[in-house]
Amino acid sequence: MGHSVGVLALGALSLVFREVIPIDLISSWSERIVGVVLIAIGFWGLRKAFQNRVHSHAHTHDGSTHVHIHVHDKQSSHSHGEGAPHKHDHAAFAIGVLHGSAGGAHFLGVLPALAFPTLLQATAYVASYAVGTVAAMTGFSWGLGRLAGFCSVRGGGAAYQGLAVLCALFALGTGVAWLIL
Repeated sequence: MGHSVGVLALGALSLVFREVIPIDLISSWSERIVGVVLIAIGFWGLRKAFQNRVHSHAHTHDGSTHVHIHVHDKQSSHSHGEGAPHKHDHAAFAIGVLHGSAGGAHFLGVLPALAFPTLLQATAYVASYAVGTVAAMTGFSWGLGRLAGFCSVRGGGAAYQGLAVLCALFALGTGVAWLIL
């Protein structure tokens, strides 16, 4: 949803203030910030990959045995059933908004909206672009989640940790490339 909010905000600003707001300047700075944020996410992901303890539990429900994976901070005494640690789930949304407001491909994606003769048509196009973005990000997240589940069940904690390291390194590399290009 964050990606779409950023794209919608960029599209709305482009449509309403076509001549007043320096969209190129906003886009340029957003691109730089996205690169830095991706690098930070990569380092955070590496820290978490080596800080977490991954294990699984097999149990049976209605005659069907399956495995659940669990990830715990190695330094934490948090065990099953205790209060959950503090999380920042809103961070992913905020990063999505930032990335969606970064020009580049997103600006090119909403650029055709400026050519529509009516505001209603342009708004419908940008909304459709946002829905497509949500669908794409949902599909990507679902696929990565399935891969993580497969790695944890088939390869255990080491495979799960390896996937986490790979994703963190990908974020780092993408952030560096984002800043260079």
